[in-house]
Amino acid sequence: MLYRIEAPPREWDRLIGELHERGTLGVEERPEDSPPRILAYFDANSPHEGVRSLADGALAILVRDVEPVADEPWDQLWREGLRPRRIGPLWIRPSWCEPAGRPEIEIDPGRAFGSGEHATTRLALALLLEQLRPGETVLDVGTGSGILALGALRSGALSALGLDVDLVACATARANAARNRANLLLVCARLDALRPHVRFDLVVANLLLSRMEPWLARLVGHTGRRCILSGYLEREWPRLRAALEPLGVVPIRIETEEQSGERWGACILAHPRDLQSSRRSRRVASSE
Repeated sequence: MLYRIEAPPREWDRLIGELHERGTLGVEERPEDSPPRILAYFDANSPHEGVRSLADGALAILVRDVEPVADEPWDQLWREGLRPRRIGPLWIRPSWCEPAGRPEIEIDPGRAFGSGEHATTRLALALLLEQLRPGETVLDVGTGSGILALGALRSGALSALGLDVDLVACATARANAARNRANLLLVCARLDALRPHVRFDLVVANLLLSRMEPWLARLVGHTGRRCILSGYLEREWPRLRAALEPLGVVPIRIETEEQSGERWGACILAHPRDLQSSRRSRRVASSE
């Protein structure tokens, strides 16, 4: 089934993220059309009615009537555009491509989000690998293809737990874990399936702000040392910062990357007590 979504190009990255969360088989951008539009393809036998909720008159987003289309090898056409990509010290390689460097992980995203092609994934993974210390534990919320958790395991994490509510994403992440011979723990559930007292050294969430916002307190609550948030637009940062202020964490690093005319953001959060402890440790070390 085909949806034609008319929208200003500045809204496209967010819309494409929303479409992937709703299970699109593929998205085609048509900036030359008048008005500019996105074509989104869905399996006729899978639920896709939620696409209509993306319509927003205030943002000039219009979802046209759905129409049937002839069967096409969408997966094959989509794969042709993916190539190995280096993010930080790690190579991300589609499973059908030849190795380009080491260390690497093989990722076949299928219908799950997380191939390394989107700015939010690149930002989240780069910050995660930068912050990771050997032997630490990682929680990946909204794991999608499993790319973040698997990247952490390949880079020295002791353990990684991936959470996702999407059954397709969980199946994809499980297949990618097997492909990489990685002991990735997976739970297909919401974040509140974890006991509140459980802590992870690093917590990472690559989610649209609308999906992330209700879970901010839980994300911070499960954080032992650092929390990495990605998936929000730079212009949404004031809203996210205001939501974080009551939670007792402070942003210590903010990165952005532009893609398709929008700037996406990612941030590293820390507990003030952790920062004070780190400063004391540095002072002691410098006095010795």
